[in-house]
Parts: sequence; C-alpha cells; structure tokens
Amino acid sequence: MHKQPLVRPRPFAGRVRSFLLWLVFTSLSCQANDAPQRVLFGGDAEFPPLEWMEKNQAKGFNVELAREIAKTGGSKAEHQLGNWPDMMRALEEGRIDVMPMYYSAERAKRFIFTHAYYYPSHSIYALPGAVRVSSIDNLHGHKVVVEQESFAHQQLRSSAIQPELVVTANTVTAIEALLHGDAEYAVLTSLAVDSLLKKNDWRLERMGVPFWSRGYAFAVNKNKPELAEWLQDSLSETIASGRYQQLYEKWVPELEPSAADTSLMNSLWLALATIVALLLIAAGWYWSIKRTVAVHTRELRDALTQREMAEHELRYLANFDAQTGLAKLQHFIEQVDDYFHSHQQPVKQEKEILIVKLVDLDVIVRTFGFSRAELVVNAFAMHLVKLTDAMSAYLGRGVFAIFTNKCNAQVLLDRLMTDMSNSDPGLNSQFVGGSAYWPEHGRSAGKLMRHAETAMAMSVARRRRWMAYETAMEPSRLDLDIISIFIDGNVQGLFPVFQPQLDLRSGKITSAEILVRWQHPRLGFIPPNVFIPLLENSGLIEQVTAQMIDEAVRVAVLLRKRNLPCAISVNIAAFDLIETNLGEAISHALVRYQGLPSDIKLELTETSVASDPQRVKQVLLELSELGVYASVDDFGTGYSSLSYLSLFPIRELKIDRTFVSDMIGNPRNHSIVRSTILMARELGLTTVAEGVEDDQTLQMLKKDGCDLAQGYVIAKPMAEVEFIEFMRAHAAQVFDVSQFMKR
Repeated sequence: MHKQPLVRPRPFAGRVRSFLLWLVFTSLSCQANDAPQRVLFGGDAEFPPLEWMEKNQAKGFNVELAREIAKTGGSKAEHQLGNWPDMMRALEEGRIDVMPMYYSAERAKRFIFTHAYYYPSHSIYALPGAVRVSSIDNLHGHKVVVEQESFAHQQLRSSAIQPELVVTANTVTAIEALLHGDAEYAVLTSLAVDSLLKKNDWRLERMGVPFWSRGYAFAVNKNKPELAEWLQDSLSETIASGRYQQLYEKWVPELEPSAADTSLMNSLWLALATIVALLLIAAGWYWSIKRTVAVHTRELRDALTQREMAEHELRYLANFDAQTGLAKLQHFIEQVDDYFHSHQQPVKQEKEILIVKLVDLDVIVRTFGFSRAELVVNAFAMHLVKLTDAMSAYLGRGVFAIFTNKCNAQVLLDRLMTDMSNSDPGLNSQFVGGSAYWPEHGRSAGKLMRHAETAMAMSVARRRRWMAYETAMEPSRLDLDIISIFIDGNVQGLFPVFQPQLDLRSGKITSAEILVRWQHPRLGFIPPNVFIPLLENSGLIEQVTAQMIDEAVRVAVLLRKRNLPCAISVNIAAFDLIETNLGEAISHALVRYQGLPSDIKLELTETSVASDPQRVKQVLLELSELGVYASVDDFGTGYSSLSYLSLFPIRELKIDRTFVSDMIGNPRNHSIVRSTILMARELGLTTVAEGVEDDQTLQMLKKDGCDLAQGYVIAKPMAEVEFIEFMRAHAAQVFDVSQFMKR
C-alpha cells in the first residue's frame, strides 16, 4: 500500500535561511572551547563542487567552508583528500580529525556530528536508452554501482531490495563503470554526478526524481569530543555572523541544481514526442524499408516500452505528491473506497482514518522559513511510509491522513514522535490527531475523512493530543445559522446593556461595563455564552466588538455632557487584538462622538493575550499612548495572569466571580481576594470585584480595601434608557455603602 517518498531537491539558500536562527540560538547556549592549533579535514578527491583535488590543491565549497570555520574559531584548517573508503578509515583511526559526510543513525554510532549545513539528494543514473526505473524498488536483481562506504552503499546493503552491488573507490570510477557497461544503474549523489557529467561531457540519464535528501554535516572522531564541541561552536558563529551566507552566494551556480520536477516533465514529454515522431516516420516510409522491417520493429518495441514507462511515471505524478511521495487526497479516497466496497460484508476488521496535523508548522515557517518547514514535512512523511498495514496521504499545510486497522492512536502518535526525535537532529514538530472508525462512523472514505477532520479540529480547540469522533462534535443548526448571519453581514437585533460599578469609598457610580445582547427577528433571544465563543473561534467577532466600542463611547459622551461622567469598559477578544486595527476603530469612535480617551476602558481575558503576547503588547502600548488603558478580566483564573502585570500597560484588575461569589463561606477564596487587593494596591492598580450578589460580601470587600464592585446586588445589566435614568437618580449623592444597599 506504500510508495517510496519522492523528495524534490530545494535550493541551498533556502536551507541556509531555514537553519540560521536555530543555529544562532544553539550557539548562544554553548560555552567557548579552547581552539586547536590546526585541524586536519578529510574528504573525497573526486566530489565536485563540494570537494576535489586540482593541481595538488584541495578545492570546493566544503574546503572553503572548513577554512572559514577554522579561522572563525581561531585555528588553521589543513586538508587531505583521497578515495572515500580510505578517508573513512583514516577518520575512524584518528589519522584525520574531521570529514564532511551524510548524517545517518549508523554513522552517528561511529562519529560525532555537528548540525547539518546542507541537504543534497541522491538519484539513479543509467546509459541513454536503458529501461527506465522510477524508484529504488525497481533495482531488485539489477547490477548497481555505488561508491564504497558511501551513504547509498550503506542504504542498499541493509535494504530488502537486494540489487547486485558493484563498489568503486570514488564517484568518477562509479560513473566510468556505468559508461563501460560494468553496471546497469548507478545510485550516487545528484550534485556531484551532474557536475562531473557537465565537466567531462559524459552522457548519462537521470531516472525518476531525486530521493534520500539527508543532512550533510561535519563528522569528528569519537575520541575527540572537545574538538567536536569547538567545531560546532565555530560553525554556529560562522553562520550567525553572515560569513557562511557570503561563502554560499559565491558558490550558488554550482550548489543549486535545476528543479527536478521540471526536468522530469520535460524528459517525459520529449519521450512521448519521440515516440510520435517514430510512429509517423514508420507509417510514411513503410513501403520503402521492407528490408529493414525487423530493425524498425525492434525500434518500435523499444519506443512502446519507453511510452509505457512514461505513462507509468505520469500516472504516479498524478496520484502521488512529488514533495513527500505520499498519495494525493483524491487517490487516497479512491483507494480507501475500493477497500470498503470489497469488504462490505461481513466486517472482519474495523478500520480507522487518522488525520494528523503538524500544529507548529506555521511557527516554523515564521521562524525558520518555508524550506525548514518542508524538511519537517518530508521527515514526517518518511516515517509514515515505514508504517506497516497502512496507507498515507499528504493533504497539504502540514496535514496528513493515515488509513490503517483500528488501533490505539495515542500509541501510534507516541511512536511517530519518538521516530521524529531519533531522526535527523532538529527535525521535531508537535502534532495532534483525530480519528473516525469504519464502519462505526460511516461507510465511505469521504464521510470518514470529514469526521476525522472534525475530531482533529476538536483536539486543537481543546488542546488535546488526540480525540476520536463523536456526533456531539458536529455543530448545531443554531451554530450554523449564527455563522451564516455574520458571514452575510446582515446582523439584526444586537443591542448593548450596561452594568454599573460602585465606588466602595465614595458610594458613587463612576464606571460601568457594556455587555452585548442579541434578540434576532427569526432566531429569538440568543444568550451571549452561545454566540460570543462561536464568533471568537470563527474569527467573526470583529463586528460585535466594533459596535460595542461605538456604543460605549457614544453613551459615555452623552453621560459626561449631562455631568454624569462614567468610564465604560468593553470586552476585547483575541481576534480583535491580533487581526484587526483596534486602535483605528477606537480613534474613529472618539472622533465621531467627540469623546475622551478616559471615556472607554478595555477588558482583556487570558485567551485574548495568550496566542501572541508580543503583538498584544504592541497594540496596548499604542492605545496607552492615546490615553486608553486596559483591565485584566477574570484575574486569578489563568496560569499567566501575573505575567500580564509586568508585560502589559495594565491599570486595573477584575477579580473573577469564582472567588468573589462565595468568599463569605470559603476562607480560601477570601484569602485569594484579600491578597489580590493588597498586591494591586502595592502596584498602584485599581481592583474591581465582579459577581457581588449580597450585602455581606459588599461590606467585606469594602473592609478589605477593594476599590470597585460590580454585581446583581448593585444592579443587573440595564438597557441604555434605564441605565441613564439610574445614573441620573444617584448623581451627586454620597452614600454609605450599607445605606446605599438598603435603598
């Protein structure tokens, strides 16, 4: 059910950028090491453009990089190049210090590796006219030449494919063996072979697309850990200083191969064009070449064979993702449906579709670039290929689908996480999953895919590692109606209500909170706890926030003009802070109604700031420059609430109703409220207790030194007219709190 992954080679510049920040962070954590006086670097004498010998001088990108690293680390680099197997033995015996090579788990047992600095690939080569092969699997039983002790030699030697291997001392002798007919195919590093073919005008054809994209790093003798640590530090500093990038730009023409997919498609179309031309020529001149019919028959047979191979590769490219080698979505669904149709009755083995998402892929893109993200995706795909009794697909944007026997998905995800950690250094990612089962959740691939995607989305929303599909996860009809109304923009029936806040020292109403209510003409009254979370999760809350800001400023200005000043607080969602121009919306409202910055306050919850604290800090600082300040809502319920006080320009704390409502009968909650008030006073912050519902709690809050109180014992949320009348009735009166509560 699997295909070998096909990995497109990518420009070296993208890889450099993708690793830059990571290597900088790594270098900052390292301690400086004493520099050796000289370091002897080994290498392959016939491996351009990375390294080669010319007039008894070592040349190549690896050579110049080693010199730059040694110079950065305060040392001097010397080079000794030769046949690859000889140099491998020299490194293992300690006769040379360092040698660049492909990283592999097997080699990591013998040498100490630095971080990878380049990711070359391998390809299959053959003489022109040879039977085309599209992957390593097709080499079974064929004579294949490889460089002795190379990465390809190790891979083929330990694989189940079992080709007949012909080993040579270096890449040049491997190519010559192929040219002389000593082997049918060669598996070699694409970059070196393409360079040698161009230099010597040798004619070989590349079969299929490149594969085995692996990190190229410096390997150090196991008995020299201090040297390895010095080498890693110097490499990190070379990259961080920009000298690596300068050296790379010098070697760009040699290090960046042409796009494999383009050359493959060109060769396929060229093959088809050749076939058509041969057929036309054969038809037009058939009467004059009867004596050579046998020769032309053989030519046509070869042409048909090439066409079949070309069609096979075109079908493969249509059904499988060129980046990962996994099935595309449509092919995956067709294959799964074929299985279901042939196993309808009786069901002997329950099946599962598991959707897995690399949740931090966007962070990797923003931090390290797209090339780094592609490496992570490819590494994860390679581990999926190794799963037994499973078929996998890549859906794009870091999302994968796995069709397998019903299993313990948690165990499978743990296994994949371990495999990622044990593969190339640094290619780690966090992922979540969701599963749907056949036939329990449906009997078609499309339906199971939708259910599995729903379960995966619920895993993300609830911050769970994995969840299985349940019918309760499906959105209700009311949810769909709400989302549809806000997407269409035809929202009717939204209106504000206001809940006063009592100043416990003066007995006056000096502020209030604006709350949204919704009486829809068709759906009726919809509670805020139904539509507000739904709109926040759907990214549609902006319209509600903009309307509440507008209403808050308008009513605050109206009260101030009547000599009833009252600052009004507006609840702000994460989407408002990060995805909208909140400052512009507030500024427009203040200008429209001739308001003052002190007329409005912003109430932030933990969810508002946890997603992107730096962006939130920037927005709040811009607003504070306008004179608009923020309050921390539901303080004490979030794990990071205390960090808000130092990170953001906060003026006020709202103590959550969870602690306030039962502080009389719960000494622990009373202690939390009292300590929060004391802390706020030390920091110069105002405290607001919300959820105050009885006189005794109000009196205790006043005794503890709380500044403001909000709750049903003072007043329920009121419509605008009722709220203005409430403010007018209590204006210019100074109440004792206990007397005020008896009114």
